[in-house]
Amino acid sequence: MMSTRQVKIKWPFRKGEKARLIWIGDPFRFDNKMMLHAYFMSRGITEKVLLDWGTLPCLAIQHFYSDGLITTSQPPQGAREVDITIYPGRVQYYEKPWNIQGSGDPAISRSFIFSFDGKNVILPVIEVLRSILAPNGFLLYRLFESNSFPQFFTETYEANKIHLSFSSLYELKYTKTAFVYQLVWLLTNRDLRQVYENISFTWLQEQTLKFKWNFRQPITITARVKENRSTWTVLKIVNVKNKHISYDNISISHPEIQDKRKSKEAKKYTYRTLNKTDKQEGFTLDEEVDGSTDDFDLVQMNRLRHEYTSVPNVKRIKRGFSKQRMEEDENTKRYYGVNDSIRSTADVGGQQLERGLEHQMLHEIQAQGELQDFINVLKILEQDSEVKAIRAFMDVLPEGLGERKFTKLSDGVTKRRYVIAEVFMVNGGRFNIIEVEREHRSLSTLILSSYSNQDWSSTYNQILIKLVNASGTWTRKSLAYFESVGINITKAKHSSNGIRNWARILLGKFL
Repeated sequence: MMSTRQVKIKWPFRKGEKARLIWIGDPFRFDNKMMLHAYFMSRGITEKVLLDWGTLPCLAIQHFYSDGLITTSQPPQGAREVDITIYPGRVQYYEKPWNIQGSGDPAISRSFIFSFDGKNVILPVIEVLRSILAPNGFLLYRLFESNSFPQFFTETYEANKIHLSFSSLYELKYTKTAFVYQLVWLLTNRDLRQVYENISFTWLQEQTLKFKWNFRQPITITARVKENRSTWTVLKIVNVKNKHISYDNISISHPEIQDKRKSKEAKKYTYRTLNKTDKQEGFTLDEEVDGSTDDFDLVQMNRLRHEYTSVPNVKRIKRGFSKQRMEEDENTKRYYGVNDSIRSTADVGGQQLERGLEHQMLHEIQAQGELQDFINVLKILEQDSEVKAIRAFMDVLPEGLGERKFTKLSDGVTKRRYVIAEVFMVNGGRFNIIEVEREHRSLSTLILSSYSNQDWSSTYNQILIKLVNASGTWTRKSLAYFESVGINITKAKHSSNGIRNWARILLGKFL
């Protein structure tokens, strides 16, 4: 497990030399990823280190690090841990320009200030974000996205029960109980959720992560503080206490939560490493790695504790089954590689869908039946002089509310698929086509366009969820919302006169 190994960053100091983390910079977008700069100081010299935003749980202000080991830090001398209760209505937001010692970079200090037990407490905004509102990678990256939760799950509420139906975009590792508790705590406490979701609107307008303390409930934390006269400065929150979930039962489903059945069939492929990495050697984080992938181990960097007033029961609902092939034969494809121990804490959520759309060319998509016909139509369109480029993506339909038959084909087992194609025209226009596997249905192709900037990845997922919930029909009601936010929607019926005629019909819709 990665959690038992050391995790390192590229280190600008000498071996064995301790460096103090003196500043955590604001996040910024760089090469399609969210990044931050961390400032470390040793012997009066300040070094600025570029890190993925997902590394934030490792960073504790004023703590000491050595040899690039980001999972291990030492608190400054004199720091102690105290319990603090933060009461609503008593907290003030405060910001001021700041000089990062040893650096000429401009900065803004953002903190919450309040009184507790006769002390003035200074609590950095960044510490509230990473420890209370977004203590894991999934929630950290959603801070920058407006209304992105529907891409990853749908919520169903019953008496004393909540069900979360996760889509394939939601990483399976985040279905572990600790993550589910945190997510449900955030979703079901309206004040917490409202504060969290409003952060993205401020970010999109000002490129700043800040918010007002609009919580309606007291929040109790155990914090590591440094005391100066009558002031406590919070360096790190180590425990969030008395977290209340008002539901006793939680159920979750995910496309990858399945029954595993052993099969005598041979493996289709197997992967082997040419070198063996010592489990104690650890991993190196590299900001140049473009996003983590599902085969990377879960980086358990955050030692933060969470205490709940009650412990709800979590039921994992299995959908279908997967074969567990144990044997190999002459047809098994064998892949060999070197374990270089390079990892990334970058996000693989909503942005990965966008990267997939950008990088997957038509000739890379392998489909069958009518979806392959649609891919062939796109290949014909791609040759037209009016079309600059086409990029496409294929996946299975997201789960809707409850059990929805339309998510599967008539055999009741095979997941129904869809293709999304983004067509870029020579004149600068862009059209987004959604084609869903019909299986003898008269479901039209949907064409989307807009004169304004749109979060297309979120739009695709919301439209598909509405399609599933409407049992496989494009209803006027389900599409009206998207038209109200400036998206033009055109339907195109399928042609029975061959793929070239179908291509001409679609091109006519674009022109």
